Amino acid sequence: MNIIEKVLESGVSFQKKERHVVEKLVSLMFVKKFKKKEYLLKEGEICKEIFYVQKGLLRVYIINEGKEINTWFVKEGEFITSISSYHKQIPSEHYIDALEDCEIISIKKTTLDFIMKNNHKAALFANNELFNKLCDYQEQASALRFMSAENRYSYLFEKQAAIFSRLSQKHLASFLGVDTTYLSKIISKEKK
Repeated sequence: MNIIEKVLESGVSFQKKERHVVEKLVSLMFVKKFKKKEYLLKEGEICKEIFYVQKGLLRVYIINEGKEINTWFVKEGEFITSISSYHKQIPSEHYIDALEDCEIISIKKTTLDFIMKNNHKAALFANNELFNKLCDYQEQASALRFMSAENRYSYLFEKQAAIFSRLSQKHLASFLGVDTTYLSKIISKEKK
């Protein structure tokens, strides 16, 4: 979804008749293209931007004991950043990389801070998006903490059905915390 449409359709702040204002705000953002396997952010870097996925698929992951562990996937129409790194301006614990060729809209923290201080409606939109993401993360953390791998598979399928065919078994297995052989058994069982 186009970022302008997302803002206008949120129903939280801007009305359709204020499209020109949203377009002006979006003009302060940058469009960047990332090839598959390129990084938007690496562990240890300080995240100075929020990203909006215009086109493509990203993954968020950490490295634990030398092993990549996927923590979430982000598709078109969604925002992503390393929250702690962005907010506190500390080194990120996460990597964000492209699983497909992507078109990303980014806004720098300094620019967003300025906009939110000077545009009440933009601040309302950002606040709403933040709380939506926090709700998603809280639900995900609660749900995944006590689930078996099979239930985590069902949960991800329910929440992210649109991306399932776009994920490799390697990335899906990493998210579920299983090896690819066990994932194949889960998939076979689900198809029955």
